[in-house]
Amino acid sequence: MAYDAEARRITRDTIYDVASLTKVFTATAALRLFEAGTLDLDTPASYYLPHLRPTGVRVRHLLTHTSGLDLRLSALARGGAHAILQAVYELEPKLAPGTTVAYTNINSLLLGEIISHLYGAPLDAAIQKLVLDALDLSDTCYRPPSTLLERIAPTELDDGWRGGLVHGTVHDESAHALGGVAGHAGLFSTAADLHRFCLAWLTAEILRPETVALATANHTPGLPLACGLGWMIDRPNFMGAAPQGTYGHTGFTGPAIVVVPSRRTIIVVLSNRVFPRRGSPEHHKVTAALVQAAL
Repeated sequence: MAYDAEARRITRDTIYDVASLTKVFTATAALRLFEAGTLDLDTPASYYLPHLRPTGVRVRHLLTHTSGLDLRLSALARGGAHAILQAVYELEPKLAPGTTVAYTNINSLLLGEIISHLYGAPLDAAIQKLVLDALDLSDTCYRPPSTLLERIAPTELDDGWRGGLVHGTVHDESAHALGGVAGHAGLFSTAADLHRFCLAWLTAEILRPETVALATANHTPGLPLACGLGWMIDRPNFMGAAPQGTYGHTGFTGPAIVVVPSRRTIIVVLSNRVFPRRGSPEHHKVTAALVQAAL
């Protein structure tokens, strides 16, 4: 399929901005710290981030999007990294933590901040060591070098802020303002690397079997959306009629990963539904149909 005026084509090793699939990599890094005894899931996030104002938000709440924190980060992007982080650290929950699921980027952003703090290095270095190097994911990275540009699918024409084509730099506005590295967005990857990542979960390679079981269980029973620790659980909007216990994640730019443990099956969908310009998220229906066909 051609994706630009020069008729360059996608191939099996085309690199995509995977948007919110970054969140699952962030969660994986956090769970590796949990296994090492460095991170406790039920400790308040403010224990690890002393400048964080809310004291009732626990690490588990960040992983399950039940923190009650609600803030549209993209609206702060033009103010730069300082404005974003100041607003995030000073924000109080709108609802009591643990009482509702509200999927917001702020949860994974804060989780990334905790990982960076505990690892003692910038988040991209922590993710690189804890996840990417551990699985030899050589085509997955933050801030891809210019030498990879020919392999990267362009993302969106942005005449309003970026002044042209977003290509090879993170699409998410807040992650861009944060320098291209954040817990909620920023990673670029390929279908093969994403399959390898999911396989490591399916086979309990990167984490212990009991940690995989914990992370892929429903931690929000009784609430409208089932959430694991970093994973979306049993979501028919993009998983179709996949068997119960299926877990996965989606990204704003179009990607999706779906793991079906009962079938020992992994589905990776890479698309760019925001090129040349974003529209309504009709791609979820297509992803659900592809999952159904694969099963």
